[in-house]
Amino acid sequence: MLTDFKESEKIPAELATSLQSLNLEIQAIRVYNPDAQVANALAAVTGLGQSLLDWLKERIITEQVLARHTQTHAEVVLAAVQIKGDASTLRGRLMQDLAVVLAKVNRVQAIRDTSFVPLVYWMADIAAVLLFAGLVMARTESLSEAVCFLAAISFVVILLLRLIDDIDNPFGLSDVNSAENVSIELLEKAVERLRAGAK
Repeated sequence: MLTDFKESEKIPAELATSLQSLNLEIQAIRVYNPDAQVANALAAVTGLGQSLLDWLKERIITEQVLARHTQTHAEVVLAAVQIKGDASTLRGRLMQDLAVVLAKVNRVQAIRDTSFVPLVYWMADIAAVLLFAGLVMARTESLSEAVCFLAAISFVVILLLRLIDDIDNPFGLSDVNSAENVSIELLEKAVERLRAGAK
């Protein structure tokens, strides 16, 4: 679970890098062919970036972002065939950047779909209930001490259970109760730069 969380922290930056690299490589097509029409491909990359943001915020479903990726792939291919001369490395980089985006989309979906072992959740919940029951039935000389002790331990245990549940989905950006989410700020800034460059 913590491994997935640490990996998830890198994904928005990797998506941002791939989108910006893809944008630059498409612009490089004009070096090989000054008459190349690449505006549609550049717009498609910007649209893909916006779709990725919407998807990470759970405003659209995975099928929609995959459809946008397919559309972007088609536009990039149309731009790539306009390259004159031997530019196989450029074509390869274009396809590689698109493949990286697709791989990251699939990885995020796998992380979202894979929940932590349910048995561990049950064990933690049962242990918490037994602990609370034991504390309630424990004898103390002072009621105020007992209440304070019970409240402190209850707070820590409930906080830990909530934290485990929250870390289980590091991409719960649409959940207002979720606090431990990966930052998508780098991706947001990359999409803003793509939009600014398209104007």
